[in-house]
Amino acid sequence: MATLVSACATITTGSGQTVNVLTDPEGAACIFRRDGAVIGIVNPTPGGLSVTKSHLAIEVDCRKDGFLDAVGAVGRQFQPMTFGNIILGGLIGVFVDAASGATAQYDASVSIRLTPAEFEDALSRDKFFDLQRDTLIDQAKLVKGRITATCQPADCEAQLGLAGNEELRGLERIETMRKSARLKSP
Repeated sequence: MATLVSACATITTGSGQTVNVLTDPEGAACIFRRDGAVIGIVNPTPGGLSVTKSHLAIEVDCRKDGFLDAVGAVGRQFQPMTFGNIILGGLIGVFVDAASGATAQYDASVSIRLTPAEFEDALSRDKFFDLQRDTLIDQAKLVKGRITATCQPADCEAQLGLAGNEELRGLERIETMRKSARLKSP
């Protein structure tokens, strides 16, 4: 029965798909890796890459002159506890495999915000990182809501705990980056 169900998903949705990568700002070069191996490059962004479906995570490494390198991952659909987007180049996602039996389809797109390598002044730096913090908090609320709506009673607490821990790590990363951000010399 399990073989028939998994085969049905492959027949109806295919074994490949396109994943689009969007960066803010546009014009970055992004390398896609799965299990450590390069599976493709999008240069420049925005753009799409055709990938085969898998249960393995896809890591994305984006670079652009004048910005810090950003590393993230493509979320998987039908896993409601996954943050869909990557903020600040950090992995702001919870990849909990709830063994839901869902297909291994990846999210159709990943968005990565690149952090400037240097800011005009402390005010512009703080404005940038405050926006990142607020966005992360909003995404975390959405993720926790999806977990609560879809989790099994036996694993709700664990999934919510993982999401909360990931939110805290993301907030810590934002503050670490804020402190290390360079300001232009007067």
